[in-house]
Amino acid sequence: MADFFDVPRENVSVGATTCELPILYRDGSQFGVFFRVDLDRAQALVGGRSVEPWPVLGKAVCAIYVWEYRDSSIGAYGEVGLGIQCRRVGSHPSLVRLGLDMGADDDQGIWVVTLPVTTEAAFAAGVELWGYPKYVAPITTRFRDDGASVTLGEELTLSIGRLRGPTLRGQPVVTYTSRGGRLLRTRIEVDHRAHWGGGGSAKLSLQGDGPTARAARELGLDRASVVAAFRIDGFRARLGAGVDQASIGG
Repeated sequence: MADFFDVPRENVSVGATTCELPILYRDGSQFGVFFRVDLDRAQALVGGRSVEPWPVLGKAVCAIYVWEYRDSSIGAYGEVGLGIQCRRVGSHPSLVRLGLDMGADDDQGIWVVTLPVTTEAAFAAGVELWGYPKYVAPITTRFRDDGASVTLGEELTLSIGRLRGPTLRGQPVVTYTSRGGRLLRTRIEVDHRAHWGGGGSAKLSLQGDGPTARAARELGLDRASVVAAFRIDGFRARLGAGVDQASIGG
């Protein structure tokens, strides 16, 4: 069986340097917490008219994702993402298909609201190649047997306890971003398993100011219902080039 990371790679320019794609994430940890939020609040943070928050039982679904990359082809770094589950305007993707394979439906993806990272290399590549809304900030992560937590600068802290749900095969992750006024859809392949559970143990504290804390307040995450949480130990992924979709629509 071929190794997950045994794929063709190519050099692309990133400013005055180069980066090999796909970026390989050989080892790391991740956790995430999903929230139900008001549709209008979510729409206000989704750029343009090409995509919209995907209503699920009358609410939008957003999440905070946390990564500790210990071994990647662009070095070790930390990352926090705030994203909103979206669909292409006028489309009707299937929630059943989403649950079975997050990459199966071309009309859905996660609109990335903010994506702070800890290194300049990760910042430069993410902004230039994918249009990810990155900024450099201090991020402290802790992954323990009984839970996990993150502190993003003076903006926020988020923690989860022990998750008692099933362990399932990891799903491809699909993101939407705006790059040069165009909608970019990126599929991230993964090779790991995720441990799931209810969100009852999740605790979010919005302490200071900053892009992610401001967006979280605009979404009302400090008062939102938590839907679920997950955790991954032994994170493995390939981040390749995105695919241009259309004009973002202004």
